[in-house]
Amino acid sequence: MFAERYLNALSTSNLQDDDQHHQTEPLVAAALADLSGGSGELFGTMLLRAKIAGVPRQAIESNAHDLGVLLRIWTRDVAHKGFTRKWINIKHEWDIGAAYGIYKKIAVHSLAHWLGGECSACNCTKLIEGRACTHCAGTGREPIQGGTLEREHIADMVSELEGMYQAHSARAGAKMRRAA
Repeated sequence: MFAERYLNALSTSNLQDDDQHHQTEPLVAAALADLSGGSGELFGTMLLRAKIAGVPRQAIESNAHDLGVLLRIWTRDVAHKGFTRKWINIKHEWDIGAAYGIYKKIAVHSLAHWLGGECSACNCTKLIEGRACTHCAGTGREPIQGGTLEREHIADMVSELEGMYQAHSARAGAKMRRAA
């Protein structure tokens, strides 16, 4: 429900805030949810906008201008998680550059998969000609490409994105309920 109200607020031409008009409430709630989220940035709101706007997977993978900030922040977060969780054993100075390249690849693919990972064969219907889709194994999601470790890290980061999105939406929804 919050996402729908937020989308309506983004597309309205009337941002009055009085007894009859409440279009600014979702915008304020989203901003307050970011502030109370602890990150100090508008990352939750950026995720919300990208998710509800229906950004195609190709826009993320091609590093489209509108998503550049979101991708930059997410790449930084993934690199931090990768270094902290020791995804790559760094023995020499040149390993840092290689590790960052892998972390960037994981960030790009995880964000693209989270935003637009619908199965290309069944288009999320999970069925092809009355049978379960074999391409996605009936999940409706495109299988993650790459090596075993890479797929595992991408899936982990997709899960992190979904968690951040859900947490931000819950905080924003709570802020709206308190304001009402």
